[in-house]
Amino acid sequence: GDVIHRMLTATQYIAPLMANFNPSYSRNSTVQYLDNGTVFVVQWDKVYLQGKEDMGSFTFQAALHSSGRIVFGYKEIPVPVLQISASQHPVKAGLSDAFMVLNPSPDVP
Repeated sequence: GDVIHRMLTATQYIAPLMANFNPSYSRNSTVQYLDNGTVFVVQWDKVYLQGKEDMGSFTFQAALHSSGRIVFGYKEIPVPVLQISASQHPVKAGLSDAFMVLNPSPDVP
């Protein structure tokens, strides 16, 4: 949609794993993407949780195919997701397409 607001990432996301990740913690941490025209892939490689670096690194990806298919892939998830604290940042996995549409037509509710 056209509406940009401060809660955009809370309402509109495609997230294989959303948490308080800190890619700057390690020189080995990267966030990379690839687009070959039929699939767009983002990979979080060896990223750590801020303040919880002793838990280990996480490696996962999201692939968005031109057909509309979305695939999440997980290589390294060192702790159960339910054990990740949400006190500093929401912990989520999935999709949210909540958005606002302003339609001036009286015929469309």
